[in-house]
Amino acid sequence: MTENVTGAENAAVGATARTATLDASATAGSQPTWISVEHPPRKKHLGLWFGIPGGFVAAAAVAASLLLIAPGVTVAGASVGLTTPGGARQAIEDRLADLTIHIGDATLTAAQLGATVDATSLAADAHSEHPLWNVTAWNPQPSAGKVTIDPAVALPALRQAAPQLFSDATDAGVVFDTKSGKFTATAAEPGRGVDVAALATSLTDALGSPTGTALGLGAAPATASSVTLHPKQTEVDAAATTAKAQAFADKLNAQADSAGFYLQGTRAAAVSLATVASWMEIKADPTTGEFSVTPKQAAINAAVADLPAKVNKSAQNATVVTNSAGKTLRVVQQGHDGFGISSTDGVAAQIATDLTNSNLKFSLQGEVQKYTTTTVFRRLEVDKSAGMTYLYEGPKAGQEKLIATYPIAIGKPGHDTRDGHYTVYTQLPTQDMGNCDGKHPQFDYCTKNVPWISYFDGDQGFHGTYWHNNFGPGARMSHGCVNMRIADALTVYKFAQVGTEVWVHE
Repeated sequence: MTENVTGAENAAVGATARTATLDASATAGSQPTWISVEHPPRKKHLGLWFGIPGGFVAAAAVAASLLLIAPGVTVAGASVGLTTPGGARQAIEDRLADLTIHIGDATLTAAQLGATVDATSLAADAHSEHPLWNVTAWNPQPSAGKVTIDPAVALPALRQAAPQLFSDATDAGVVFDTKSGKFTATAAEPGRGVDVAALATSLTDALGSPTGTALGLGAAPATASSVTLHPKQTEVDAAATTAKAQAFADKLNAQADSAGFYLQGTRAAAVSLATVASWMEIKADPTTGEFSVTPKQAAINAAVADLPAKVNKSAQNATVVTNSAGKTLRVVQQGHDGFGISSTDGVAAQIATDLTNSNLKFSLQGEVQKYTTTTVFRRLEVDKSAGMTYLYEGPKAGQEKLIATYPIAIGKPGHDTRDGHYTVYTQLPTQDMGNCDGKHPQFDYCTKNVPWISYFDGDQGFHGTYWHNNFGPGARMSHGCVNMRIADALTVYKFAQVGTEVWVHE
C-alpha cells in the first residue's frame, strides 16, 4: 500500500511519474503520437502544454526527490520504493499482517504468533539510506527488518496448531522418605518446545532474503504471500525445578529438632517429621514453580483430639552433682517443665495456618510449670588410721554432711596408700589388675575381674574385693588401692563421678 500525498508531494509525484513515462517511451524507441519529430523535444514546453510553469514543475520534482524513497527498495519483504516514510511504514506493517506462515503442519498469521516489526524506524531508515534523489541508492538488495515474537502469544498458538512440536516437562516434587525420616526432592524432567527467539530470527531472515532461502529455511521468496519456517526445538525447563524442591525440603528438614507443640514459647511435646508429613500435602504452582503446603484438616483434627493426653504432665525437677567450685560434674536427674493445656479450641485451625506457612512450631494455650534444679556437692574421705571411708553430701561445699561410712583395707608396708587431695579421674566396672597379660612385670601378681573401680591417684583407687574379708582399723592388704566390700565399692562407684574430690590422710 502506498500512502497518499498532498500539496507539493502530489506535484512532485506527478512530475516524477510523467518523467518516468517519457523516459520509458524513449527507451523503447517509439514516440507518443502527439510528438512531432521536427519540433524541439516536448519536455522543454511541458509546463506550457499543460498550463503549468516549467519552474514549478522542476521545483516539484526536486521536492519529490527529497520526500520519496528510491525505486526498488524492499524492507522486511515490503516494496517501499517511490513512497513516503509514512507510506513505507504502512506497507511494512501490511506486509507482515498479510503474511501466511507455515511452521511444520501448522499455518498461522503474524498476529497469531505475536510477531511485530518496528515499521516506523525501518521506514525512516529506508528513506535516510535510500532517498529518491540519490541515484546510486536505487534498487538495493532487500533489507531485513528485525521481527520480534511474543512467547506468551506464540507458544499457546503453536501448541494448539502443532502439538507434535511439544512435550510437557515434569515438575520436581517434595515427598517424605520414611527410610531417612526426612523430606526429599524428586527431580524435575525437562520437556520439549519451540525456540521462539530462533523462530523470530528465521522469520526475519526469510523476509529479508531475496530468495527466502537464507539459513536453509526453504521459504518462498520474500515478496511471496507466505513463508515456510522449520522450527528449532529446545528443552523447556519445568516450572518447579529440582533446586526449588530441594530448597523447600531443606526448609522443612531444618525444623526437625524444633517441631512440636509449644506453650509460652517452651516446647511441651515434640512432633516428628513423619507425623507432620501425614498432616499435609506439598504441591508446586504450575506457573511459578513455587512450593506450598495444603493442610489435611481431617488428620489434624484427629491429632488435636487427644492432645491433652500427649502434652499435659507434671514438672520434673533436676538434680546435678557439682564440685567445690560449683562446676557441674554429672546430671543425676534430668528436669523438664510441667504443662497444662487450658483449651484446644481453635488449635486445629492454627496448626493448619502454621503448616501453610511451613512453620512446624504449633502454639497452644495453657500454663507452664517451670522445673527447678537442685545442686549436690559430694566428696570422699579416706581415714587410713581409722580404716574407714566417709561419704559426704550437701547443697554446696562447706554445707555437706556425712551420709555413709564404710570399712576399708589400705596398702601394705612398701605399697602405702598415698596421702593427699585428689579427684576421681576414671571409673571402670571391671578390670584385670597386675601382670595378667604378661606386659607389666613390675607387678608380681594377677587379680582377675576386679569390680567397681574408681581411680583417683595413678594406679590407686577404690574397688571391690572378693579375695579377702579383712577390713577396718589396721587392715593393710592391698598394693596401694582402697579395698572395699563389693557392695560398698558399688555404692562409691555410683556416688562418685569423674571430678569428685577425694581426701586421703592418716
